[in-house]
Amino acid sequence: MATISAVVLAAGASTRMGTQKLLLPVGGEPLVRRTVRQVCDAGFDDVLVVVGSDWENMLAALDGLSIRHAMNAEHASGMGSSFRTAVSHLAGSRAAMFALADQPFVTENEYRTVLDTYRHQAPAIVSVRYGDVMAPPHLFESEFFPELAQLQHGARSLLQKYHDRTTVLHFGADLLMDIDTPEDYELAKSRLSV
Repeated sequence: MATISAVVLAAGASTRMGTQKLLLPVGGEPLVRRTVRQVCDAGFDDVLVVVGSDWENMLAALDGLSIRHAMNAEHASGMGSSFRTAVSHLAGSRAAMFALADQPFVTENEYRTVLDTYRHQAPAIVSVRYGDVMAPPHLFESEFFPELAQLQHGARSLLQKYHDRTTVLHFGADLLMDIDTPEDYELAKSRLSV
């Protein structure tokens, strides 16, 4: 049985935040650890974290979790470079789910739903909608890895191109919140402290 991997993209420099947002505490632990821990708990065979900016502190925040990491030296060029980095470390994976490290309200349950959908229905792609918005995580079979490695930004173009081979999951719109600015961070903290 070939490996089903999960990839957490955590290489960005958080320019809009003004500090490395993934190291900020959310719910009592660094944001990056919260996300990666939820992915680890979802049952994937393999969890790969793509790091770049501030990678030493990032790996320290992930200490003790059952992961491997890949270094994206070109993280400043955008998300496409993280897809390329990830794909180069996925030899032997039958499929991979790509998640963002800054979505604190997507939990183990949602990641497991993506994995279970792939295991039971075997679609080529599993994508997620939050209300009307398509956003990660998305899972792709390995045949798409070469195209993922060509991306400049996110995977939207691939999802549109192969929509007829995609199973779409619908998650609550309230889960779709990524943390990009200080205001986002304060809002996320207030939601988690309720």
